[in-house]
Amino acid sequence: MKDLTTCIDFDPELDFKATPIWLLDEGHCTPPWTPLFGWYWGMFCYHGGAGAMEAVSLPFSRTTFFRLKNGGVYYGFSRVDDPEEAKEREKKFRSFIQPYLEDYDKNWKGMLVKELMPLYERLKQFDVDNASNRALWEHVEDCFSVTRKMWYFHVLGMYITWFPYVLLENVCKQLLQIDDTHPTFLKLITGFDNKIFQVDRRMWNLSKAAKEMGISEILTENSAKDIIPLLEENESGKLWLDQFYAFLQEDGWRSQRRAEMIDPSWIEEPFPPLGIIKMYMKRSSEFDLEKQRKKAIEEREAAEKEILAKIPAQQKDYFAKLLKVAQQAGSYGEEHSYYCEDYCFAITRRAFIAIGKRYVAAGAFDKKEDIFFLLPDEIHKIIYAPQHYDLRPIIEKRRADWGRWCEEGNPPFLLKEGVSHEEIGPHLASLADPIFFKALMGAMPEVDPELKADLYGVVGSTGICEGPARVILDEKDLRLVEEGDILVAVNTAPSWTPVFNLIKGAVIDRGGSLAHAAVVGREFGIPVVLNVFEGTKKIKTGQRIRVDANMGVVYFLDD
Repeated sequence: MKDLTTCIDFDPELDFKATPIWLLDEGHCTPPWTPLFGWYWGMFCYHGGAGAMEAVSLPFSRTTFFRLKNGGVYYGFSRVDDPEEAKEREKKFRSFIQPYLEDYDKNWKGMLVKELMPLYERLKQFDVDNASNRALWEHVEDCFSVTRKMWYFHVLGMYITWFPYVLLENVCKQLLQIDDTHPTFLKLITGFDNKIFQVDRRMWNLSKAAKEMGISEILTENSAKDIIPLLEENESGKLWLDQFYAFLQEDGWRSQRRAEMIDPSWIEEPFPPLGIIKMYMKRSSEFDLEKQRKKAIEEREAAEKEILAKIPAQQKDYFAKLLKVAQQAGSYGEEHSYYCEDYCFAITRRAFIAIGKRYVAAGAFDKKEDIFFLLPDEIHKIIYAPQHYDLRPIIEKRRADWGRWCEEGNPPFLLKEGVSHEEIGPHLASLADPIFFKALMGAMPEVDPELKADLYGVVGSTGICEGPARVILDEKDLRLVEEGDILVAVNTAPSWTPVFNLIKGAVIDRGGSLAHAAVVGREFGIPVVLNVFEGTKKIKTGQRIRVDANMGVVYFLDD
């Protein structure tokens, strides 16, 4: 087997001719991906995402290119510069989006559940341990097919839900001179439940059940790995485990890290949810989010009345339609993770791990997770007789490369010679693509010297707080977060949501107003500043900081 190369590796000579600016998806590939997952994301997200863009016909962006480099995925864009082409695309886009503005619930909401969940249920029924090699590989290809569909619905849903958000902000800018960093605008889009919150609530209820069943000490006084054997020796513990396993069968198809497959899913190793339940047991009996949501709903309804009263009569109907869909933006941002990435990746991982176990038994390599350092063609090449191959040298080299990628990280941008960083913001804005401008990347910070801040970012959730920083670079370290901390991270994901019960605020390196930290921060009512770029490099755990999320800045109160 030759050294690692894929058909979507970044090629400076060719790719800089296509577009001069390439942006790293720091929200998903930090730390860098293993080779197999990078291929898996790059191939199928590109296929499904580009298909969705073709269906939507964005006015200023034809498609997004995906290229891999050192375990990171970089996005480039086919920008529409011809005004006439943009006009034609806009006509198609308006025709596409109109049914969803008229009736979002009927035309889209729930489609993820109706379309994808039956496919997952079919895949879950496949016996990966006892299938023949032929059948197991066909199951892998079946997972690939479902992944393509998943990405199509995933990206389509983003445009259907997030583009009206952008249109709403544009109307607010024109008529009210406010954007999506304004407190009133943020109140308009806050106070909504979603599937991720519902899963967290189930874990909260499991923590309450443990208290009521008299098994609190078993969970709180022992490590997550020791809890299950101890509960199995206790009658009440056995009953509680039945509830816990039922929860896992439905909601445990996710891993600690959303965008990877090398880590076990909750179904395989339930230590992460047990850790969350332990954390909840140390809190009061009230689920904080419920109390906060009542307040958020009251503020939202007041903001709606205030804003609608200022909209001209001839535009009220259009504004109301935009608002109704835009208000789903945060919920969709959270729920698609559950119905798309979490479920699909966990099921696909199960298939590859089954092959990995067979290769370990045959002596081809030592750990079942070594499978993630091979590419699909390499895996399939020896599936019928792996006992004849020793893949340890190639695995060892690629693990070493991966370790180096993780240690060194990837630059946030790849720029053609002669292109400056100042051109990135206008380039993104010209695309009018909400996925990149409002979620993954966010607006570029504006530095105001008069504020004399240590870090400048963009507003995700308004408010001001002071406290000790807690820098988290790996989701496995979330257990270190303590009540009253200010979270500092490159990005966050749905698996991070429970710590928002503990923290006072958050400082995030990358992301926009529809990023996870911004959405969850608003629902929990805590200040969040995003797109500070170097927060995790400049802030140390324990350092006291002040987060002014009204202005989008951070101050260091000590060294």
